[in-house]
This record gives sequence, structure tokens and C-alpha cells, in this order.
Amino acid sequence: MDSLTHILNLARLKSSVYCRSELGSPWGLHFAPRSCAVFHVLHRGNGFFRAAGTTEWLPIHEGDLLLLPHGQEHALLETPDTPPLRNLELDQWGECALMRWSDAPSAVLLCGTFDFEYVHAASLFHYLPDVIHIPYSAERPLNRVLELMADEAEAQRPAKEVVLRRLSDILFVQIVQHWVEMQGAQDSGWLGAFHDPLIGKALALMHSQPHHAWQVASLARALACSRSTFASRFTALVGEPPMEYLTRWRMQIASRLLIEDPSLRIGDIAARVGYRSEAAFSKAFKRLMGVAPIAYRSASGQAAD
Repeated sequence: MDSLTHILNLARLKSSVYCRSELGSPWGLHFAPRSCAVFHVLHRGNGFFRAAGTTEWLPIHEGDLLLLPHGQEHALLETPDTPPLRNLELDQWGECALMRWSDAPSAVLLCGTFDFEYVHAASLFHYLPDVIHIPYSAERPLNRVLELMADEAEAQRPAKEVVLRRLSDILFVQIVQHWVEMQGAQDSGWLGAFHDPLIGKALALMHSQPHHAWQVASLARALACSRSTFASRFTALVGEPPMEYLTRWRMQIASRLLIEDPSLRIGDIAARVGYRSEAAFSKAFKRLMGVAPIAYRSASGQAAD
């Protein structure tokens, strides 16, 4: 199992398609901020995009895809001076809504969100930029998924919400893959590190064997390279030293175990994520998560109730 799969399995991606809008000229939509990632696909027409806090309008064309990993306020307009419908909420019409704003639409827009069940694990995706724009090209692998989504969004078939959620899950992974390919592994930060022959293997070892007593030296030996070469390359590509990354990954796993299995003892969780001492685990957990493991479990249980 590769590292990205480990992370997605831990975070538990939750995708939703909220609206397929048929828009007549002139059209303009202003979206309120969200606490999750937002995506738009322009199936027909041309327009302009701008995120809050920026001054320049980005031209978007038929087939273009936009991902806002941090869900900031933004606008999509036919022309920069088009008055928009303001402060729209993606879910205000429910899931999989088919909105026909015009009998003669000049644009068709598909909108949705990507969220995560485990927020702390999802924080790993904060490495993505504020806006990812993937222009249309006939060679894009994700075109097939977008075509299926467009067809399903317009259809009136049973369980289409389930189909769209599954297709959206695939779309998110393909967006991340495509973005890394566009940027190049060297310029894609932590996500690009998965593609590095040396660091990608180190990440796979950490993700698949968090219980192992890894140290910088033992990881370097497993990769057949020097300790200094491994440590410097890891920090340069991932953005933090190896042991800091490993500790954070272990705490992501521990936080999920604390929530999912209330009967599991703290000491058992500590052992599963590589700690021989419950006290050492609790200290590390509190440093990264802000509360002790038992308090985290208690607060999570109250939130669920």
C-alpha cells in the first residue's frame, strides 16, 4: 500500500456534489467560505475566477477544474464586472441539486466539496496551495471521471448521490496526482516527496510500520544511504525533520484509535504507534494535539453524543 493510500484511509475522505447549475448570460456566483475543500468544474462556457484576498481575475474555460483546498471565499463570473448572486452556500439547495437558472444556458457549472472525517489527519493536506487550477486538455486522465460525473448529475437515477460521492472520491485523488505531475515532484512539497525514490520509500516505511522503533539512523540504513544525506533530503522535501513527521503521523493514528475503540487502553494504543511507555506517549500526544489522550477521547465522545 502506498503512502497516499495510507493517509486517505486514515483521514476518510468524504466527498459531496451539491449542485449542477445551468446559467444564463450574464451570470455571476459569489460563494461564502467553507471549512473544507471546494471544487468547481466548468462543463460549458467561459468565465473568470477570483479568490478572496486576491486582486487579479483568473480566466477559466470550458472543461477547466478549480480546487480550493482551504475553502476560502471566492467568485465565479461570466465577466469581471458581472454583478454576482452573493454569499451562496454550496449546500443550501441540498445534495445533488439540479439548478436551471435559464432556459438558454451559456454555462454549466458542477460544484462540490471534499471533507475528511478525521480533521487532524486531513491537516496533512494543508500543504496544498490556496487554489489549484487544472486547465482542460484532451489527455487529462480525470476527463473520464468528469464525464461520468456530468452524466450522473443530470440523470434522475436511484442512488445517484452515492455514485457521485464515489466518483468525487476518485476525482480528488486524481486532482492531487495531476497537480504533482504539473508541478514536478521537486516543487510539490510533501506530496511530491512520495515520488522521490529515496524519501518515498522512507514515508512508506513510516506509514506502514508506525509501531517500529524508527530512528533517523535505522531509516537511513533501510534506505542504504548515509544518515546526513537522508535527514537533509527528507527535511528539504517534506518540510520537517523525519522524527517530527513520524511523531505527527503516529498521533494521527492514535487519535483515530482513541475515538473508534473506547475499550482500547491508552497503553495498548501507545504500543501500536511505537511507544514502550504510556507516559512518553501521553506527553507526545498532548504536545501535538493540545490535550492528554484521555481528555481527547472524552471530548470526542461528548461531541458524538
